[in-house]
Amino acid sequence: MVGRTPANINLLKVILQQYGVDPNKVEIVQFPASEIADAIRSQKADAYLAAGPVNSRITADAVAASTRDGAAPTFLAIDSAEAIAQNHPVYEASEIPAGAFGGSPDRPDDEVKTISFSHHIVARKDLSDSTIAAFTRQLFAIRQAVMAEFPLAAKIETPDTDKDAVIPVHPGAAAFVDGEEKTFLDRYSDYIWWGLMGLSAMGSAGAWFAGYLKKDERNNNASLRERLLDMLGAARTCDSVEELDRMQAEADDILRDTLQCFEHGAVEEGALTAFNIALGQFHNAVADRKALLMSVPQNLQRPGAPLRATAL
Repeated sequence: MVGRTPANINLLKVILQQYGVDPNKVEIVQFPASEIADAIRSQKADAYLAAGPVNSRITADAVAASTRDGAAPTFLAIDSAEAIAQNHPVYEASEIPAGAFGGSPDRPDDEVKTISFSHHIVARKDLSDSTIAAFTRQLFAIRQAVMAEFPLAAKIETPDTDKDAVIPVHPGAAAFVDGEEKTFLDRYSDYIWWGLMGLSAMGSAGAWFAGYLKKDERNNNASLRERLLDMLGAARTCDSVEELDRMQAEADDILRDTLQCFEHGAVEEGALTAFNIALGQFHNAVADRKALLMSVPQNLQRPGAPLRATAL
C-alpha cells in the first residue's frame, strides 16, 4: 500500500469485505511514497493499492516502476464500485480512463472501474459564517492563480449544499456557493435596531431621572420667583430707601440662584424669559419708588403713610 495513512487501510478493507475476503487473512504492508518505486521493483508485495489523484506524480511513478520489459502492469478493476458506493456513501463509483498513465501500449489499455473519494476542508461548526464565507471566496479566487504550479488545484470543487448531503456543508460556505452571503447590515441589523431602541430607552430614563433629581431645585426656584413677585408689589408701596436697597440685594441673590438653576437644566428657557420680565418690572418699580421718595422732603415722610405723586 502506497502511503501510511490509516484511511487507505480502511479503503482496502472495504474492498476486501465487498468481495468476501477476510481482511485479517491479508498481510498489509505500507510503504512511504518515497520508497514505493524501489518496493515495486524488488517485488516486495503481490498487489499494490495507490489512493490518490490519477494524474499525481506518486501514482504515475508507481505505475512506471511496475512496468517490466515494456509490459504494462495488470490493473485490477473494482467491478462492484457502485455497490460499494451504495453501501458506503463517502465513496463514489468511478473509472480510470484508458491511457491515463501513457506509455506504449496504453496504461491501462481500457477503462478500469474503480472507486473514488474526496478530500474535504472542514471547520468547526461554531466558526462564524462570515469567516468561512471569506475563506471560501479567497480559496476559489486564487485557484486559477496556483493551477500552473499545482495542477491538482483544478480539482477543487464547490461543496454540495443540499440538505441531505453526506457531509453537511458549513452555513458560511453554503452562503457563498448559493450567492446568499449577508452584508454587514443583514448580519447586524437586528442588533443595531435593538441597540438604538435600548439607547433611546436609556436616554428617556436618564432624562426622567435627571429631571427627578432636579425636582427640589425647580421647586425652590419657583418659590424664589413667587418671592420676587411679592417684592414687586411691596416695592410700589415701600416708604424706605433702605428697604428698597435690601429688596434689590435679595433680588440679585434670586437672579444668581436662577441662573445657576438654568445652567443645571432645572429651569427651562421659557421660564427664564418669564423671570427676566418679572425682574425687569421689579427694578423699574424700585427705581420709580426711589425717585418718588427722593423727591419728597424728609419732614413730610411719615412711616406707614402712603406717598402719592402729584402732577404739577
